[in-house]
Amino acid sequence: MKSKKAKQVAPSRRAWLSLRPWRNPALEWSEQEGRVVLKITRRQNWKTKILNLFMPLPEERSIALDAIGTHVWKMVDGKTSVATITRSVAKEYKLVEREAELSVQEYFRELARRGYVGFYADEKK
Repeated sequence: MKSKKAKQVAPSRRAWLSLRPWRNPALEWSEQEGRVVLKITRRQNWKTKILNLFMPLPEERSIALDAIGTHVWKMVDGKTSVATITRSVAKEYKLVEREAELSVQEYFRELARRGYVGFYADEKK
C-alpha cells in the first residue's frame, strides 16, 4: 500500500516575505570575477553507483550564478528577510517590486528544491 504524501500548504504572501533564508552549510561556494560559483559534490548512493558503471560521472560540478543570483546569494545569511532581499533586487535592477518578488520567490523555490537553501520562520507570539 502506497503512502500518500501530505499536501503542503503554501505560506501566505506575508508569511513568505517574513522568512529568512540561510545557505546550506555543506555547500561550498566562492566568488570568481564578481559571480558566485557553487561547488556541487555528487551524492554517493546506489543510483549514482549504478549509473557510474555505464558512464563515468564527475565527482563534482560547478554552477555559476548570474548577476541577480549572485546579488541574492550574497544577501542570504539567515538574518535578512525575503522582503528585504526583494526590495534590494528591485532597487538594484530597477524592477517593479512585485516583479522582483515573484522572481525571487521562484529562485528560492528552485534553490530550496535542490537543497541549497533553507528558511527560518519567526515564531508566532
